[in-house]
Parts: sequence; structure tokens; C-alpha cells
Amino acid sequence: MDSRPSAEATARRFGLPAPTTPQKTAHQVLSNHRYHVAIDGMEQAAFSEVSGLAIETETMDFIEGGVNDRVLRLPVRSKVGNLTLKRGVAAGQKLLEWHLNIVQGYLDVRNVTITVYQTNGAVLTRFELLQAYPVKWSGPQFTGNGDAVAVETLELAHAGFLQISQ
Repeated sequence: MDSRPSAEATARRFGLPAPTTPQKTAHQVLSNHRYHVAIDGMEQAAFSEVSGLAIETETMDFIEGGVNDRVLRLPVRSKVGNLTLKRGVAAGQKLLEWHLNIVQGYLDVRNVTITVYQTNGAVLTRFELLQAYPVKWSGPQFTGNGDAVAVETLELAHAGFLQISQ
């Protein structure tokens, strides 16, 4: 039996409209404003911006003897970029405490899940970041004449990610 919450329950939980019957389309397009980030052990963290979800593959040029009209480019290794999370400063310092554990030499790795929703509230896809840990924390910038929201930034290194389509 499937223990996942229904699409209606998920929509209510995140304050989204109740899902409707999806229209038939050739492709489902990702919307960049309907997402949720969950970090193992920190369900209360809500982020206003997520960036850096990337994979880059290095290549090696291979010059084959007798083939003078081209250079073969072969894949060598791939690496993932750091994920950057931004959010308005809220009560509690869980993100800073997590990074301070790393600073003090305690490797506290956690899995991070980014869930992307369709406009109707149904889950479109998930990204599972494996063995993530903070490598940079930036506190808010304060100004005496400003009225902007104070924002903290957390940068995470990770071992790679999986995309889990629904």
C-alpha cells in the first residue's frame, strides 16, 4: 500500500490550490516557483531561492594517429556544483549550527530533497542530493535605512544527485 499523502493533502499542506485534472500536453514544463526543500532533520527550513543544481563533465582531447581532420573529445569525469539555498532569517539557528558542526570537524552529512510541483499542486519531479554538507554560510546584511528582508545563504557540497520523476 502506498503511504504517500494524496495530492489534495500535499496541496493543503503547502497552501496550494486543490489539484484539478491535468490537461494533456506533450511535455510537462518545470515551474521555477513551486518547490519545496527538505533537509534530513530540518523540516522547518523554507527557502526563497535554490540555485547551483548542475553537473559538469570534463573532456580529454584525443588525437588519433592517421586521422587529421578532427580531434576526438572523450568524457573523463563528471563533477557536481555546490547547491546554494537562500531564505529569510527566521527564529532558530539550525542551518548555522549544522555548518558549525562541520567547522569543528564533525562531518554531518544529510540528504536533501528538492520537490518540484506542477501548477495544479501535483508532484512533477524530485531531486535527491546525496551526502550534502555545508561549506559556506552567509548571514544577513543589515542596513540602518533598509526595509528589505534579512536573508541568510547556505552553500552545500554533495556527492551527487538523482532525479526521480513521478
